[in-house]
Amino acid sequence: MLTKTKLTKEQQQNLLKVKKSHKSDLIRDRAQAILIRNEGFTIIETAKALHRSQTFVKNAIKGFKDGKLEVTQYTSHHSKLSLTDRQAVITMLQKQTPKDFGYQAQFWTTAVFKELINKQYHIVYKDERSYRELFKKAGFSFHKPKPVDFRQDHEKIKAFKGALKKTYKTTKIRFSW
Repeated sequence: MLTKTKLTKEQQQNLLKVKKSHKSDLIRDRAQAILIRNEGFTIIETAKALHRSQTFVKNAIKGFKDGKLEVTQYTSHHSKLSLTDRQAVITMLQKQTPKDFGYQAQFWTTAVFKELINKQYHIVYKDERSYRELFKKAGFSFHKPKPVDFRQDHEKIKAFKGALKKTYKTTKIRFSW
């Protein structure tokens, strides 16, 4: 049977920080289980308080005692770009255009950006969302172009708008009471 957990002040503060600010309910409950157990409650009482199983509480405490702080901390996926490379890419997006790198495109597109990242860093993301996230970090927004009918004639549209403005002015006078 596991004995009472004895935590240092620093460990308690770290667990409190995880308990208050972590996104995952599971990890917050792990931190809470360790803190409750530290106060002297039994495993059964801790499990009842958290509405979790006794095995959950035992595994959280055991993982914490084994020095696996990962039990209480979220470890996200490994980033393909390092932080310095990521910052370099973001500044490159903000200050340079694709023409500076020899592309025909006037504006950044995900296809051009994908090719450039592959050339410079030898990295290919599985999904285009990763490239869009980098665009977002650089201050760009992703917009699809509005659909345009191929039969539209821009000259006729301008002429119609001009005629509409002329008739609007005369109609406005007629309807004034």
